[in-house]
Amino acid sequence: MTSRPVHAKPEMKSDIWELHTSGQNQSSWFNDTLQPAKFEKLSENISVDVAIVGGGIAGITTAYLISKSGKSVALLEDGYIGSGETGRTTAHITHALDDRYYNIEKNHGTNSAKMAAASHTSAIDFIDRTVREERIDCAFSRLNGYLFLDPTDNKSSLDKEITALRNAGISSAKIESKSPLGSKETSPCICFQGQAQFQPMLYLTAIANKMSQNNEVKIFTETHAQEIQTVNSTNVIKTNTGYSVTARDVVLATNAPIIDKASKIYDKQVAYRTYVVVAEIQKNSIPSALYWDTGNQNSDDHVKPYHYVRIQQTGNETNDLLIVGGEDHKTGSPNDRTDFDTKFKNLETWMRKIFSVDGPIVYNWSGQVMEPLDGLAIIGPNPGKDKNIYIATGDSGNGITHGTIAGIILHDLILGKNNPWAELYNPNRNIR
Repeated sequence: MTSRPVHAKPEMKSDIWELHTSGQNQSSWFNDTLQPAKFEKLSENISVDVAIVGGGIAGITTAYLISKSGKSVALLEDGYIGSGETGRTTAHITHALDDRYYNIEKNHGTNSAKMAAASHTSAIDFIDRTVREERIDCAFSRLNGYLFLDPTDNKSSLDKEITALRNAGISSAKIESKSPLGSKETSPCICFQGQAQFQPMLYLTAIANKMSQNNEVKIFTETHAQEIQTVNSTNVIKTNTGYSVTARDVVLATNAPIIDKASKIYDKQVAYRTYVVVAEIQKNSIPSALYWDTGNQNSDDHVKPYHYVRIQQTGNETNDLLIVGGEDHKTGSPNDRTDFDTKFKNLETWMRKIFSVDGPIVYNWSGQVMEPLDGLAIIGPNPGKDKNIYIATGDSGNGITHGTIAGIILHDLILGKNNPWAELYNPNRNIR
């Protein structure tokens, strides 16, 4: 079979793609007509109530919510809106957690598992509501998710997870003898009802454009935050443009914190590389759902490398895209020396076996995932002496919901409101 050329290293109209994204290859969320949203560079010193660094799902959601409170907000992005890790996600919107509820229950207790479930379920509902209220055309849809066994795993994993899910309050989840795919490799499985998916770049771009056009948020792209100085509880962000932003509150929504001397957040999470291949499929040939396996149980990693799958609808009347991710490994580990072609080929082999796909591979890319050691995201005040600086990191494989949760929590903390999930994700907790 002859595959079409993979979308790699596309040229931007005025700049090199690699300067504005975390990887070389373009993801399927971008095409000739849709590129990351670009705004003006910071060209003067400004002062606002809240400054947000990072134009992905966490930064945009935080800016969107805080702007509604009447506070003045500026958002700085060193690339373009969505050109970082959010632009490299596969955009599963789900409360099915990669770290498994039975692990969260074991390590943090049943009440914490309930809060984790509630926060991710609320994040799904928040995105659903925002899409409807703001009339965002981003291919949002509700659908089921299915967790099936990796060949190295056994049904006891599903039994443990379904018990933990019920304890956490996700009573709609159930074990099914067959997945919608009907194959032995994907059955039995846990069905998660009421999950969702969307086109993340259309979502981010619509919100960013609305906030900018309504003068609710000042957005600056190609503006790198180089240094943050704190003087008398006021923070000054110095940028690569030679100008600065002064703000009482600063949010670092940069996937990994840019301030770490005191907080040592990098000691509390591990960076992983994950890979994605995308194949053309005949429209409606595969039931539209989210699919995951339980991961390679022979791995020494605390989050077992697993596969994650969804379908991306296109404007094409005959074809859609099947998006398959996996092959994760610790960044900088010996496995990192394995060439990317092998990672992509392994994913393609698995995809063709499980989904019987013979269409061409049209995209491949990789992304960076931050895995917290205790399985919970890290959202809240940055540990250390610097005041009024907040971070959002440790998204694990649930970046879309974690980023949305971050926006909700950080909005409440900055406005002095109580948030029921703030302690669960508190960066000052004992993470080990």
